[in-house]
Amino acid sequence: MDGQGSKGRLRTPEAALARLGMPPDDAVPILRRLRLWEARGPAEDSWAVLEALASVPNPRTALPVLDKLAFERPDAWQALLRRDGGEPDGELVRRAATLAGASPALGELIARSPQALDELTGALDVWDVDTVRQRCSLELQERPDDPGRALAGTQRRGLLRIAARDLLGRADTPQIAVELSDLAQGVLCEALDLAIREVNPDARIAIIAMGKLGGRELNYVSDIDVMFVHAGDFVDAARAVSWFLRVLGEVTPEGLTYEVDPNLRPEGKDGPLVRTLASYEAYYQRWAKTWEFQALLKARPIAGDAELGAEFIQLVQPYVWPDRLDAESVEEIQRMKGVVESSRQVRRAGTRQVKLGPGGLRDIEFAVQLLQLVHGRHDPSLRSPSTLEALPALAEGGYIDDGDANLFADAYTFLRTLEHRLQLTRLRRTHTVPASDDARDRLARAMGFRDLRAASALEQFDTELRRVQAVVRRLHEKLFYRPLLSRFAEVGATDQVAISGDGQLSEEAARERLVALGFGDSDSALAHLDALASGVTRKARLFRTLLPALLPTLAKTPDPDGGLAGLRSLADRLGASPFLLHTLRDNPPVGDLLVQVLGRSRRVGEWLERQPEVLGQLVDMDGLAVAMGADDYARLADGLIRRGGADAADGLRRIRRREAARTAVRDLAGMATVQEVAAELTGLAQACLQAAVALAVPDGLRMAVIAMGKLGAGELGYSSDLDVLFVYEPGPAAHGPAAAAEAGRAAEHLLELLSGVTPEGQVFRVDPNLRPEGKDGPLARSLDSYRMYYDRWAEPWEIQALTQARPVAGDAEVSAAFLELIEPLVYPAAPPAERLHAVRRMKARVERERALGARRAPSPIRRPGAGGRVRPGAGGTDRMDVKLGSGGMADVEWTVQLLQLRFGGTVPQLRRPGTVAALEALAAEGLLDERESQWLRDGWLLLAHLRNMLYLGGARDSDRVPAGRERERVARIMGYAGGQSLMEELGRATRRIRKIHERRFYED
Repeated sequence: MDGQGSKGRLRTPEAALARLGMPPDDAVPILRRLRLWEARGPAEDSWAVLEALASVPNPRTALPVLDKLAFERPDAWQALLRRDGGEPDGELVRRAATLAGASPALGELIARSPQALDELTGALDVWDVDTVRQRCSLELQERPDDPGRALAGTQRRGLLRIAARDLLGRADTPQIAVELSDLAQGVLCEALDLAIREVNPDARIAIIAMGKLGGRELNYVSDIDVMFVHAGDFVDAARAVSWFLRVLGEVTPEGLTYEVDPNLRPEGKDGPLVRTLASYEAYYQRWAKTWEFQALLKARPIAGDAELGAEFIQLVQPYVWPDRLDAESVEEIQRMKGVVESSRQVRRAGTRQVKLGPGGLRDIEFAVQLLQLVHGRHDPSLRSPSTLEALPALAEGGYIDDGDANLFADAYTFLRTLEHRLQLTRLRRTHTVPASDDARDRLARAMGFRDLRAASALEQFDTELRRVQAVVRRLHEKLFYRPLLSRFAEVGATDQVAISGDGQLSEEAARERLVALGFGDSDSALAHLDALASGVTRKARLFRTLLPALLPTLAKTPDPDGGLAGLRSLADRLGASPFLLHTLRDNPPVGDLLVQVLGRSRRVGEWLERQPEVLGQLVDMDGLAVAMGADDYARLADGLIRRGGADAADGLRRIRRREAARTAVRDLAGMATVQEVAAELTGLAQACLQAAVALAVPDGLRMAVIAMGKLGAGELGYSSDLDVLFVYEPGPAAHGPAAAAEAGRAAEHLLELLSGVTPEGQVFRVDPNLRPEGKDGPLARSLDSYRMYYDRWAEPWEIQALTQARPVAGDAEVSAAFLELIEPLVYPAAPPAERLHAVRRMKARVERERALGARRAPSPIRRPGAGGRVRPGAGGTDRMDVKLGSGGMADVEWTVQLLQLRFGGTVPQLRRPGTVAALEALAAEGLLDERESQWLRDGWLLLAHLRNMLYLGGARDSDRVPAGRERERVARIMGYAGGQSLMEELGRATRRIRKIHERRFYED
């Protein structure tokens, strides 16, 4: 650059001084001594040099160092200033000032060492290991009597060269770490060769690099962690290693070469410095702790006998990558990380400790290493000792998300750069960001931050450091404490191969492994596993990771084969969705819960395929365990209605499917009782009816929806229809036939909204056929019309049905009026005897018709019980009718309702819908004794639960207990050991129900 151009950028002497960041009274004397400033301002030919000085990150730190260089070695300063004796161009000054500004310690080296200054000239090419060895060899030839100083001098000049490449932007931080590692390796190679020549040229010794040197991730100032292995004479090997350590640790005028730390060896400081392969093997077999195997992950031979080093690595592989890694080992590593976080350095410095503190380098390294140790046993691609190489390998294998890997890699690079800049300042081993603003400002500028209008360099640095630490901590807690790790660690190589299908086992052997896990159809299981885990897609990589840990859980479910088929179907349907993949990988309990559900219910698996958002709810286990109430569902539906739009009906269908699936998952996972399931399904149905009324009933029409049957009882099951009546009152705008027609249209519209089948499915099957005159009567009636019908023509069964009547939607006044209308009809002070006899005759007729139908149907082998009836629970192939059979749900419900009709006129507490609620009231009033009430209640709940599980299990008829394998499956879904246990429990329950029914239902 020419001076005029530079002058054009600096503009004025004042601008030149301002760019240097120093007060004029401090800067001008130094610039004069450097012959860059005259009385009125910059020297005529100094603009290029001043521009170079102004461009460095920390000119105010660099100038005093250059001042010292010019004072102590004026010839060197002139050489630096005027390269090749020509006009000052500022390039060498810029290089020296950049180093001196970031590292006063390196600036001091430049000032006192002509050889160091020479390293700043030229192309600054990389020194590889061989080049380092050659430079060491030349220096040792010049100083044969002072090897410590020779090696230290070479190391310092190599360090200076690497720092120049770093600070001048010739290499990024990962490459700088490699160059620092190669510098150390070259020096250690020469030092060991020299030690062997000094003691015994025939000695066989290998150096095994550990820690950062092993991973080629060395800092500017690091301990060099190593172990030594030898073959042959122990005394000679020990002497050579001692000589080696003494020379490298010797303090010389150039400083010491390296602090070599051999304390990762077996037994630490108390163990011998060198061991044979056999000695290492004996130790690792018997005494080594988990952290020692973790440390071996980074082991790498770097010097000495190459064959011996390779044999050592081969020896330790089975210990680092065992077939099975017990869960205690994983937990030990996690506990050890906790010890690191509670260390004195972290307590003292907190987040300023960028190595050990929260969100620091150790968070990344421990997480990566634990993932390597767990998954690398079966996947050799993960076995790199380098953190930055391991991260993309983990992402490529599907063990972590690509985005998480990139975030970790970027954070690791930032924190390592910060660590480098901290250490360069004084060439001291430190990992703590300074507390003072001035020191952090210098650090921020060395990191590349510059003052902007929006924020100073320091403010930007502080903000970015906080952001990076927060990202690291979040990812560390997400990955390092995955529950999946402990379980996956225990999966052996054989199981892994069988599951991942990588061809190392024959198909027959793989089938045998799957049968051993608990799968009945090994051919289908293999096909599903192949579809899930083969190939190079993200989905396949993920499932190769997940399946070994999930299949044992799936194998314990009632239907592992169906569950695996369901998992494949779900993956095929949603596999392209990153949400499914992320959820399964990052939330192991969700994977466990999912396969437990799929292994119990194929039907729910189909629901989840259509409602993938339910998977998102599974992530919040605490939230999933909380029951939804009617008000919660009402808010969901109300929000949908308020948003409006033409798709409100489809929105209702989606809400119904999603929430029913959520309830089913809770049910199958044992998070909800039968009554809680009924309450949630009832609340959901009510909310949908309320929303449908808002959509279908025009303004001005006062209409109410009265629930009947299971809906009125608040005891819906998954397969229940919604039995309803529609009641209206004419408004001022419409009377007589016009009002009836309007109410009928509104009821039809409501039925269409809820019962219509669309690509989004159906909300609920709504059944209005309990209305007067059934299918032949109008859909909606006025209060007067209901009153007239019930007074004149109602059948006893219609009055009985009204015991379950309950308002659920629409006009509250109309609802209250309807209840007021029916109460004296249903509960007169003295119920007509003929009504009660009619109810009993109807129940007997239902049983006769059912028995006749059963005789006409193809009949399995039966075992006669009392009265020739089928004896439930006796085993065999009988298919018990859960709802209408002897001792079934209907026996309980008819008994309860008859007692309500009989005594409700004088005992108001009985006037409540719901079988369980009425049983409690009957017991409280002494109309059933405690044992009778308990037997009826427990039996009814058992049958209701069975009916729900039959439906969720995919039975064609959820009212009948299946035979054979299906019976075994539903028994296991319900938690029984097998079908026999279930039938014994059902037999006991139904016999009790029948006994009480026959006694109480027919008594006068």
